[in-house]
Amino acid sequence: MAELYDELESAKTRINVSISELEGVIAASFELAEFLGTDTAELTPDQAEILFLRIHGLNTLEVPMSVFDSIIASGQARLISNIELRKALAAWPALVSDVRENHEWHRVATDEVMVPHLAKYLSIRNVFVKNGITSLNARAFEYDIGAMQRDVAFEGQLLWQTIRQQATLNESNILLTATENLLALIAAEIE
Repeated sequence: MAELYDELESAKTRINVSISELEGVIAASFELAEFLGTDTAELTPDQAEILFLRIHGLNTLEVPMSVFDSIIASGQARLISNIELRKALAAWPALVSDVRENHEWHRVATDEVMVPHLAKYLSIRNVFVKNGITSLNARAFEYDIGAMQRDVAFEGQLLWQTIRQQATLNESNILLTATENLLALIAAEIE
């Protein structure tokens, strides 16, 4: 049980990091959305580049599960007398799976929808160069930030993706609570 506790502590840390990343992505998405649909709000190319990186900055949730999977696969979970702990152990993998699926949706939507939209208005190359992501040289592209601000399809995609991110944030918080509950139940068993 002590190994499982340690693994879940590591999972909890990774879930907290993921929640923090999600909150940053959502904040950047709303910040960019405030500039869309209006010509009065000045959005500079530098701001647009920074917001692009922040919106794109969500990693896939990876939590360690080797000890957990071993306990389930070996049938050791059936030997646990605490019914609440057994139920919590049984429910946890589905919660992890749901959050991972949402993270994967975000990655695909960002790479296949958001990046192509933004690439019409920003030089992705220059964004990467300015942020040390590539050793390529920057190019002198003209940015059409005004056109981006008037692109209703881009705004719709951004807001749809933000709503999905909020759902992922909600599920991540549920997973965090379930993980904390599991840790408390295991701690009580260890004592």
